[in-house]
Amino acid sequence: MLKQIICDKFVQKEIILDDGLNAVVGDDIASNSIGKSTLLMIIDFLFGGEDYIKKNHDAIDHLGHHEFKFLFEFADEKLYFIRTTNEYKFIAVCNDRYEIQKRIKVEEYTNLLQEKYKCRLEDLTFRNIVGRYFRIYGKENLNERKPIQYFEKEAAANSIIVLLKLFDKFKIIKEFEEQIEKLTDERAILIEAAKKDLIPRVTKTIFNKNEKRIVELNQQLEALKTEIISASADIEALISKEVLSLRKEKSTLITKVNVLKNRLIRTQTNLKNKNINIQPELKQLLNYFPSFNVEQVEKVDSFHESITKILKEELLWAEKEVKAEILEIEKQILILDDTINSKLTIQNAPKFAIDKIIELAAQINQLGDENGYFTKKENLDDSIKSATENLDILKEKVLDEMCSQINIKMHEINKQIYIDGRRAPTLNIHGNKYTFNTYGDTGTGTAFANLVTFDLALLDLTCLPAIAHDLPLLKNIENLALENIVDIYSKSRKQVFIAIDKLSSYSKDTAQLIESCKVLQLSKDKLLFTKNWKQDNQTNA
Repeated sequence: MLKQIICDKFVQKEIILDDGLNAVVGDDIASNSIGKSTLLMIIDFLFGGEDYIKKNHDAIDHLGHHEFKFLFEFADEKLYFIRTTNEYKFIAVCNDRYEIQKRIKVEEYTNLLQEKYKCRLEDLTFRNIVGRYFRIYGKENLNERKPIQYFEKEAAANSIIVLLKLFDKFKIIKEFEEQIEKLTDERAILIEAAKKDLIPRVTKTIFNKNEKRIVELNQQLEALKTEIISASADIEALISKEVLSLRKEKSTLITKVNVLKNRLIRTQTNLKNKNINIQPELKQLLNYFPSFNVEQVEKVDSFHESITKILKEELLWAEKEVKAEILEIEKQILILDDTINSKLTIQNAPKFAIDKIIELAAQINQLGDENGYFTKKENLDDSIKSATENLDILKEKVLDEMCSQINIKMHEINKQIYIDGRRAPTLNIHGNKYTFNTYGDTGTGTAFANLVTFDLALLDLTCLPAIAHDLPLLKNIENLALENIVDIYSKSRKQVFIAIDKLSSYSKDTAQLIESCKVLQLSKDKLLFTKNWKQDNQTNA
């Protein structure tokens, strides 16, 4: 925890802090602009924030750039640092004499604090944990109706996600979201491929038409089977794995020939000084066309890009090479045709019947493949819908559990604040919206007390290491309630930083308690800084 702050611009050069309550106390006439909120902002600065630079720039304007030396203590380990206003993106790591050993970026520093405070959480930075609950004048998190909002324009959905992460309940939701994202990406690939005519565009109507056609073709195939079997033909030999494998090999060779012929056309076009522009986008289709030779197509494109840069003699040589390769593959196709025909020497089977069976089998396979794409998309749609529904159910369950935890704890704290049995505030989250209030009580004092109650609940339930409550928040709470809140602050095992004044307004016991937890006393005669720029006649304190 933060134990020490030293600054040569302070009137009180050194400030010592402790666990539990740390109070910056103003005077009984509630003097303004004496440094109460500024010190809280400086504490936020030492916890890695930047609002002191952005919202308290008047201090830098009048004091010049300055530095803070500070000490964090964890168990038996003491860590010494320096942070300056002119190089606030870096933190100096020091020895116990505040001699600089090295400089690190603020992100590395806050990661270190997050580790030391044992609050490593899924996708949640240290500042996103602490900064929300340092409620200081000038920051945008003092809205008593929106306790989880970090800044004014933060969407409620984002605030809710951060709260889930703080309670370490986001992991399982994230897994569902990643699954949905993966399915959605896969579906988008199918749709995009269909738009580019790389796979068939199959609608429900075409799907049903294909299904009907498959039935018809199977009936024809069965009829041919009967005819050939009656002629003592072995129908299994016609569509055996071996024959189908040979036909598949032949199909692959035909594809290669077509690719090579395209290459030949390109080469001949380049020889005529014509340009061809292609944009191969086929790699992503490998999942759906395992046998599609993407690499070969890419080579075509690469060949085209390079061929335009070489000499015409090389183009002629390339043309000759391609023609030779085409001729060689066409020879292989002829050999395969002979092999297939030799496998189909079924006794007494008419030649037209053999060809017809192979044709029917190919048509059935093609229609089956086309409908496979449609079925794949339908299955993806169903999976996305089902996963989304399950995610909604899971989110509702997790959010209800978290809200229940918070509301139970707030109820316990509220009983300590209001001993007259007033209703406790409740947090209700539904989807991406939430409400926070006390049923039947819309008073300003109650609303700010509710905000304090919420922060105290989170301080107890989560790894949140510290909270800060500025005077504008506390002064709206009725005295008796605030006295009980101060008592709760003082009993916390974590650090609570507050700014408060007019101690004479509270009971003797409360005033004494605040005095015992006071880390700095400020007044119109004793300011935080050695220079007073709030008045026309600036004087040193």
